[in-house]
Amino acid sequence: MEKELLETVTLRAKTVDEKTLEAIFVPEKGMNFISFKKGEIEAIEQSTHDLFEERAAGLGAMIGPHFHHRKVIPPVPDESLFPHIAGVKAKGVQEPFSHGIGRYAPWKIEEKNETSIRAILRGKDEWKGIPLSVLEGQDFTMRYVARLNTEGLLIDLSVVSDTSSVIGLHTYYALPGGRGKISAQVQENYSDKGNLKLISEKWGYQSNHTLNYSLEDDIDVGFFPFPNPLEGSILLETSTHRLKVSYLCENAENSWQLWHPKGKPFVCIEPLSAKNPRKPHLSVSRLQIFISIL
Repeated sequence: MEKELLETVTLRAKTVDEKTLEAIFVPEKGMNFISFKKGEIEAIEQSTHDLFEERAAGLGAMIGPHFHHRKVIPPVPDESLFPHIAGVKAKGVQEPFSHGIGRYAPWKIEEKNETSIRAILRGKDEWKGIPLSVLEGQDFTMRYVARLNTEGLLIDLSVVSDTSSVIGLHTYYALPGGRGKISAQVQENYSDKGNLKLISEKWGYQSNHTLNYSLEDDIDVGFFPFPNPLEGSILLETSTHRLKVSYLCENAENSWQLWHPKGKPFVCIEPLSAKNPRKPHLSVSRLQIFISIL
């Protein structure tokens, strides 16, 4: 398949010690956040670019207005317009737009400058002649604002929808050698596909709510922030750098998903605007996510 020629938007800023911060976005393909660098350190795993080209995943993909696969999938008027669908169906996946239409469709840029970009996506917008509300199964408005400052990158993501919805980031952070450690303050329960379970001490969990998880095996679970249920903070330590993902949510309907396939050179830290993203309760939600390379 011939590669698409996609226009990118690059934001740049300087740290207090004069190192260059650079973030690159692709508005016309799901506002994917394809690169984040501090000096020579690249925080996003570039080997996942193939997933980006194949099905709008990988790199800095987003989540919304739905998480993973829908139980009721609206029919796509003409699947031939979206070549990736044949590929996912060949793998036995019936969901044509995993994790929501937001990561596939072209976004409209409302404003941009050297350090920030503001974009919007609406259900009434058409993509290849089809309204996005038809592909998503409901009307919605998503807004995406990204700003670089001297310390890192702020991404302000929000959604308003007709029925329940969820938003989040599904960034594939670089994990050199496929090994690293996650540290965070979390509640004692975690979510395994919506089922609450107690965190095991084997995961480096302590009674003071500290999680020190070594990224050695497969993991795909959700955690809840502690002590403030509206604020999450996750530290990733790798063999080459440290990275911090912090977020604010306007209500306690939030969590963060940790996904790492054993041995892969990436880990996904996914702030989400739902405690159970497979069954969200809200139709209005917002996340303010700050990412910094330490």
